[in-house]
Amino acid sequence: MKIKSLLFALAISAFVCVPAQAQDELRHEVSVSYGVVPNSLWLDITSDVLSSMFGATYDNCDAAGPIGLEYHYRTSHLIAVGAIATFAKNTEEEKFQNDVARTCKNTYFTVMPSVKFNWLNRSKWGLYSKVAAGVSLRHSSIKDKEGINAKKETDDLAFFNFQISAIGVEGGSENVRGFVELGMGEQGVALAGVRFRF
Repeated sequence: MKIKSLLFALAISAFVCVPAQAQDELRHEVSVSYGVVPNSLWLDITSDVLSSMFGATYDNCDAAGPIGLEYHYRTSHLIAVGAIATFAKNTEEEKFQNDVARTCKNTYFTVMPSVKFNWLNRSKWGLYSKVAAGVSLRHSSIKDKEGINAKKETDDLAFFNFQISAIGVEGGSENVRGFVELGMGEQGVALAGVRFRF
């Protein structure tokens, strides 16, 4: 009789403890990052190379971003699903015969559903990979050289985009971690940021 009571008490304790552990587990992640050399920059470089075949040269190039914002929800110890949003922009002057012909400005907004694979998750650090795919929207503004024929044109383009972070390392506390990722895509070939877990 005592053995049955003991087993019953252990069973009740197991059912009570498991939900408590699940509630304490950190399942939500919000991250902010900054990267270098995103896909959108490669797109602009390719466009410039093609234009240079027709005598154009480029100067005063300035690029910013991509700035990334992510949310992931851990469905298991290994898998987290979520989404990534990024913003990037660049400006440059296109010249013909060393005269400024026009100023080009491009801004990129990207949204990508994503999956994160948590290979190692320790109390102070973690090791992971990430895959995402979605759509980028590019808004281009082209302003001709000031003068009688000066004009401004705009153009919008939507295209497929992605991010593959082959390796990511994060470290810090349980709730706040810094991270670095290496890979390729719209977040860049390298990116770093801070992650909040709750």
